[in-house]
Amino acid sequence: MQATKPDPVSLDEQLTASEMLSRGREVLTKRFWWFAVAFVAVTAATYVVTKHQQRIYKATGSMVIERRPPKVLNGVSEVVSLGAQGYWGSKQYYEAQRQILKSRELAALVINRHGLAADPHLFGLDRPGLELTEAQKRDIMANSDAIAAVASRVSVDLGESSMIARVSIEDSDPAYAQQLVNWILRAYRDRNLNTKRRATREAYKDLKTIVKDMGSKKQASENALLAFETRYDLSTNHRQAIKDDILTLARNLRSAERQRLIASQHVRTMRRYQKGTDLFSVGAKALVEDSLTQLLKQRYLTLSIQKRELEAVYLDKHPKVRTIESQLVHLRKIAKKHLRAALVGAKRSLGDAMETEKVVRQKLSKVYKEDAALRKAELKYEQLKAKRNEDRGFYELVAKRLAETDLTGQVEVNNVSILDEAVLPRVPIRPKKRLNYALGILLGLLVGLGAALSAELLDNTVKDRLQIEQRLGLAYLGAIPTYQLGDVDDETEIPVESVDLYAHYRPNSRVAEASRSIRTNLLFMRSEKPLRSMVITSAHPREGKTSTSTTIAIALANSSGSCVLVDTDLRKPRLHKVFGLSAEHGVTNFILNPNADVSTLTQQTEVPGLHLLASGPLPPDSSRILHNERFMSLVEELKKKFEVVIFDSPPVEIVSDALVLSRLTDGVVVVAHAKTTRMTALTSTVRALRNVNATVLGMVLSRTQETGTGYGYYYGHGYRGGRRSYQYRYGTDGPDTDDDSPVLSES
Repeated sequence: MQATKPDPVSLDEQLTASEMLSRGREVLTKRFWWFAVAFVAVTAATYVVTKHQQRIYKATGSMVIERRPPKVLNGVSEVVSLGAQGYWGSKQYYEAQRQILKSRELAALVINRHGLAADPHLFGLDRPGLELTEAQKRDIMANSDAIAAVASRVSVDLGESSMIARVSIEDSDPAYAQQLVNWILRAYRDRNLNTKRRATREAYKDLKTIVKDMGSKKQASENALLAFETRYDLSTNHRQAIKDDILTLARNLRSAERQRLIASQHVRTMRRYQKGTDLFSVGAKALVEDSLTQLLKQRYLTLSIQKRELEAVYLDKHPKVRTIESQLVHLRKIAKKHLRAALVGAKRSLGDAMETEKVVRQKLSKVYKEDAALRKAELKYEQLKAKRNEDRGFYELVAKRLAETDLTGQVEVNNVSILDEAVLPRVPIRPKKRLNYALGILLGLLVGLGAALSAELLDNTVKDRLQIEQRLGLAYLGAIPTYQLGDVDDETEIPVESVDLYAHYRPNSRVAEASRSIRTNLLFMRSEKPLRSMVITSAHPREGKTSTSTTIAIALANSSGSCVLVDTDLRKPRLHKVFGLSAEHGVTNFILNPNADVSTLTQQTEVPGLHLLASGPLPPDSSRILHNERFMSLVEELKKKFEVVIFDSPPVEIVSDALVLSRLTDGVVVVAHAKTTRMTALTSTVRALRNVNATVLGMVLSRTQETGTGYGYYYGHGYRGGRRSYQYRYGTDGPDTDDDSPVLSES
């Protein structure tokens, strides 16, 4: 199982301010000479540069730039208005004046007035020690931009809420700076007035031309208006007569239309009776009221009555009856003719009404055309009149402006005036010695800190938890601090040969607390399956591997009550010395003796629950021992007998024993010496373990120098407490001293 890769950054891993300050002090203390050399070099260079720096003087003069010039002629507006109107206009105006004061145009005006193009000082050709002939100086000045040399020196301070402009020049010669400022102030004042003069002259010339042109246009529009008035009758009487004709003809047209409609209705009515002979069936009002129709009806009724009377007396064929019958027939013929005649009369009346309507309509259309023509003429007249008034107004305006221009051209007012001319500066503005020295010291501190930090960053050794988690991708299990006396009240001496049992002798010490923290991290890494066996190794010797193995074994023994520590370093075994036990029986005895019992080979240590399986007699070829099947059996036997089995293995970069052991156990714990083990070695070690599919549980930092409350997160350069301090050092003398043996030293 692979250990869970930690998150690169979590809230509980953020650096606190006190920890950052502590780390900074540590780095500064460790790299003090880097800091000191850089600081002295920078401050010394600052002193030398400041001492030999050229003195620069600054001359300043001021002028008033008003928004409006003084009002001399009341009621007369200026042709060229100096200044500005409104907030935004003033803002833009003052910004423009700032640019003008620094412009090449103003610089050229100063140069031409005072012949500065041939002044060696302007180009820095009068510096002491500059060996040039006059011809060379003239050649340099001829090929140089004198305008840029002046314009680049001008600085202007013009506040938005102030009309005061301060013009400054910096130069090594105070008198030259003073003189140049005063020249610029005068040149700007004169330029402002000359701009007005030039603009006034040009405006007067242009206005004269415009007045002449406007006079011609005014005369032409007046002539056109007069000719139009002569051609058309636009009088009020003519307009009223047309309106009256329109009203009269409109009334006549409505009357004619009404008569036509009545006649048309009469014709339609008469057409229904044009073939009839019975006058009694006719309902037309005109026929009913007609006298002839009434007479015919009366005669027809009389004859009809007589016929009925005779038919009552005589037969139908009687002559009297027949006579009356013939009279009735004659009356019906007369009625039919009368109806026809009435229809013809109605049609004739309809035709007359239509003709009357047509005539009236034609007259009305003619009057309408006259009215439209009159309206069009009036519109044209108004246009000509407006054009005449416009031309007349323009002419009068321009003529008035021409007179004002002629008048204002004779009165010169300026909105710019010099307030204070520059005085001779007495004190140089540069170099500012105090400021330079202060900046030099500050820069020296920064460079010194940067040098110390760079040296620290170039140090490729493992130092803290972030490096382990972010660069190596390993879980950080904890750190075991350097054994120290001052972390507990008990100051009983610990034997030098038993210093690795510090956590046992001092259960309330920081070392013991750190070992219990590592134990907790290890146990909780495999929640689904208990951690029964592990290999503890390192990249190189002298990294605290054996002391770390002992410390972790003590913590696990206190927790499980059954833990065995196996010394598999068959080249330089040391665990038996730590516990003061014999190394005659151990791992090699079990492997070489098929009948050996692991129970007889393990030894009970002075730590409750912790057993030791020593290395046994050292074989001539130790690399082949771990590849033996008996060694695999040994691992299984130990797992059956003990709750936790810990193998103290040789360094990975030296031999491959740890790689072999990692395949037989639940995981590997890598030990690194804080601020000593290089990241390249650790990277190589982790890669080698992962290449054989080993489960790397995590990493433990050994011999850390704690400066905060955590174990091994930040490290100092030693810890002192009480009357003594214990630190690791590694001896090289004596037959019993090996790469991993700690020696207590008293300071």
